[in-house]
Amino acid sequence: MNRKPQPTEDSWEHDAVWKLLDQSPPASASPRFADETLRAARLAGQTAPWWKRIFTPAPLAGLAAATAALVFAVLSLQTPAPDSTGQTTLVLSSDFAEIQEIAETEVLISAVDQLDDYSDMELVCLIGF
Repeated sequence: MNRKPQPTEDSWEHDAVWKLLDQSPPASASPRFADETLRAARLAGQTAPWWKRIFTPAPLAGLAAATAALVFAVLSLQTPAPDSTGQTTLVLSSDFAEIQEIAETEVLISAVDQLDDYSDMELVCLIGF
């Protein structure tokens, strides 16, 4: 049997990576490192007040999309009223397409501002692929 010899205790000292690390300058922390770290830890655990969460772009975009869907549903369920000539007027579907496009654009803009809140699958669905 051909076995490799077991590495000795000081074999890591002869590694090329460790030699490169020995040549690199030591990293030093800034004088305010502890203060900045504590501040970041405090801010990471805080949630925004309820009134700030209401006015963020994501809920507003969702509200716009829900409003557009509600308007679309109400208008599509209404029966067209006959004109004075006895003919019915049709609502143009291009108006609904514009509303849908505006709502989708708002959702995409809010997603760009908060990419970390969406999974890859959600982003693909938003883009429409």
